[in-house]
Amino acid sequence: MGAFSIKKKLYGNLVEIPSIAEQIRKEFVAEGYEVRIENSGSTTEVYITKGGLFKAIVGLKSALKVTMKPSRDGNIDFYAGVSVVKQQLLPTIVTVCLFSPVVITQIWGVIKQAKLDEKAVEIAERVLYKK
Repeated sequence: MGAFSIKKKLYGNLVEIPSIAEQIRKEFVAEGYEVRIENSGSTTEVYITKGGLFKAIVGLKSALKVTMKPSRDGNIDFYAGVSVVKQQLLPTIVTVCLFSPVVITQIWGVIKQAKLDEKAVEIAERVLYKK
């Protein structure tokens, strides 16, 4: 995943992944975030965005992307990291800057400051461990 992400193994039943994704969606929507859930095979991705919070960084809509998939030992691999979504077609020069380490660093800083990644992990653990 890299420097701008967290990875955690969650010990629980794989059938809980849709419940985890839905609970993450509910809690972040209640706080004014836009949340999109995508399923691809055995992988579930949750995109958490808040245009006003992130838009100031190069005019982009950026997000926390949560990925959950089965691990080899039958548990859940949980990843949370930066995702950048272009709001509109951008000129080539801006597109090149889009993946600049400076931009990614700024976005990760906003995510860490808001503790969005920690909140997503906490929600997942609460669903799995019924805390």
